[in-house]
Amino acid sequence: MFANYFQPVSVETINYKNSLHKSTIGHDVDCYYDNFPAFDQADFVIIFVPETRGSNHNDLSKVHFEIRKSFYNLFKGSWTLNIVDFGNFTLGKDKKDTYFALNDIVSNLLSQSVFPIVIGGSQDLTYPIYQSYQSFTKGVNLLCVDPKFDLIDNNSILNANNFVGSIIKKEPNHLNNFVNLGYQKHLCQNDESDLIEKMLFETCRLGDLRESIRDAEPYMRNSDIVSFDLSSIKQSDAPASVCPSPNGLEAHHACVLARYAGMSDRVSSFGVFQIDSVDYGSLQTANLVAQIIWYFIEGFSLRVNDSPSMETINNNYQKYIIPLPETNFQYVFYKSKITGRWWVSSSIEYTEDSSIKEKIIPCSYEDYLNVNAGEIPKRVYRLLKLKRP
Repeated sequence: MFANYFQPVSVETINYKNSLHKSTIGHDVDCYYDNFPAFDQADFVIIFVPETRGSNHNDLSKVHFEIRKSFYNLFKGSWTLNIVDFGNFTLGKDKKDTYFALNDIVSNLLSQSVFPIVIGGSQDLTYPIYQSYQSFTKGVNLLCVDPKFDLIDNNSILNANNFVGSIIKKEPNHLNNFVNLGYQKHLCQNDESDLIEKMLFETCRLGDLRESIRDAEPYMRNSDIVSFDLSSIKQSDAPASVCPSPNGLEAHHACVLARYAGMSDRVSSFGVFQIDSVDYGSLQTANLVAQIIWYFIEGFSLRVNDSPSMETINNNYQKYIIPLPETNFQYVFYKSKITGRWWVSSSIEYTEDSSIKEKIIPCSYEDYLNVNAGEIPKRVYRLLKLKRP
């Protein structure tokens, strides 16, 4: 079905795969070599896309080879999940051809409940991934782990520095919410910050994220697409990112975030982007990308599907109502009896599951304590803003 989009992996890759211990991931991965792999029974499909025309990359064939080797060499966790590797993506003549192909691949995988993991390439590949959702859902929640907002750029052509802005401007627009985790203020324009505030999008600054990485979990739980910019990780931990910086997340933070993304009942696609192939740091960075993917799959294996629904809202959750003094508003917190995870809403009236998905958002226990003490966190206050005409 997709064989015309890909080239088989190299003989060197197959020889390496055949030499691996039977307990490694690579031993059981079905990858494209002689025949294109069937994926109807797959849980994950890994798509290596060496598209670099949206950023300042070098050739990625070598670093993708190293990422594949590093990932294959990792031992499996306590899971029985089927992983397919589609091989090496063949770039289109134009960048738009690559976008079209990736859109086609991801939309078909989503329609068959197969989870795409995209390894870039430049981060503007998030744009065709977002496009692939348009026929499936009324609203898409996009989360980027990124040191920048990627809203405004001097170049009007879609690229890695303005792809979020391009998504916002696209009509018809299906973007319900955008979240940025790990932004660094000195890398963001004031106009971008103003636009984020105006559109009621959500952000978590690098310092706050490093201080409490757990704050990221509710954001992940409410996202459909997670796009990870390797430049959000400091240079000493990921030297082969496109825009290395002395400041950023640490390697273990990236793995924690990937695990949270995997655990989210809602996340249905995951991508790692802005990988470069500078010789001095490519192997270390390749190992980190492989481990990020491993922890995402580990998180996926721990999914419990405890998000509120019409069938479960009245039985599987402990409800806490907190009225706001001198207003007609109230916050309703829900605590899962299964996992202890929290959600919050400003309404108690629901007519269908889609209504619940829009009106009840994930939060943390700390959010509940803060509201109870009269302090309204940004994530919770956003509900009131959205509710007002």
